[in-house]
Amino acid sequence: MAQTPTGLFPVTDPDRQAKGRQKMHGLALYITHVWEAAASTDTTLCRDHGLDVDSERVALEIAPALAAIRTLDLEVLRASLNRAVAQRYLDLQKTDPQGQVVLGVVLPRNADIHLPATLDLHVDRVVGEGDGYRVMPSWQPYDKLPAVVRANRRNQSNRNGTSEPSHTAYRNAVGGHLVIETLLDAFAFFLRCDPTLARRVAGTDDLAYFPLRAYTIHDYERRHPDQPNRAAFGAEVRRLTEDAPPSGAGREILYRLTSDGTAVYCGHTVEPFGLRSVFTESAPQIVRDIRAGYPYVAAATDGTHHAVVADADGRLAADGVALDDYAFAQPCRHPLPQTWLAWWQLTLEDPFWYRKQRHCAGSPRDL
Repeated sequence: MAQTPTGLFPVTDPDRQAKGRQKMHGLALYITHVWEAAASTDTTLCRDHGLDVDSERVALEIAPALAAIRTLDLEVLRASLNRAVAQRYLDLQKTDPQGQVVLGVVLPRNADIHLPATLDLHVDRVVGEGDGYRVMPSWQPYDKLPAVVRANRRNQSNRNGTSEPSHTAYRNAVGGHLVIETLLDAFAFFLRCDPTLARRVAGTDDLAYFPLRAYTIHDYERRHPDQPNRAAFGAEVRRLTEDAPPSGAGREILYRLTSDGTAVYCGHTVEPFGLRSVFTESAPQIVRDIRAGYPYVAAATDGTHHAVVADADGRLAADGVALDDYAFAQPCRHPLPQTWLAWWQLTLEDPFWYRKQRHCAGSPRDL
């Protein structure tokens, strides 16, 4: 078994270290409860109203996790450090992304304990799991929190209020983020501060309880404190997707639209066995693809196809005409402009959808 590395802020007081080890054990356990609760809600599919999403059990399991985070922050780490070191800890917490999460979840913790308001979770992603559904809840954006929560600020007359830095941290690092990822971020932050606080699998350096139980994975799910969050992983997926030319034998451009000043081209990717899949792509990315040797053609109004070329300045053209001015065909089964735009917006928002679009497996078909 390798020696556990020294953390950024090791807890040297024996009593506080014992408390820290207990609370880190508890936090790991509570995270598993939140994870498993998401797969055992009463979410149902109604014939008349669609999905009836239930996330209350998840919300109930979050409370002890938030309490453990607050204890680790205040009573274990801050209280064990001298004034100068404690200030360095606070400075890190205000600038480090994971430290910001620790600071930000104070707001829902205080609301749960001190305020009459109920904080509902936001669920916009539900996946099938066995005979039921698994919800993927996120924290409400700050502006959608109850007014009493946003107004609950610490001052001389309200010692139970939430500090201004915690309000800011919630807005920047918690609101809108997946609940499970914020809890893993908090655990990872304390792990960096003092790795000795975490419980390990006997005889190994592996963290107890992690990785979390594997369910059906539809693209990427973070199941370990050491793994990147979905946003960071998605950014890398997008980078790698853009670096590799699309699959298929080539692409046929049928339509042009403009989105926020960016020229976007739409059409079909020609794939094996005569199949086609829809694509929407920005002009700069098409330039990159062409320079990498991937062929694009533009479909003209008379039914002919012209190779798309990119000049040294990154301008696209076909048949000697700038692609911005090219007269594209209007096939009888052409999707509506709003459909193309919706597909484009989805590629901007979801790197996993974008990967499927460029690298065909599982992409939407237009046969």
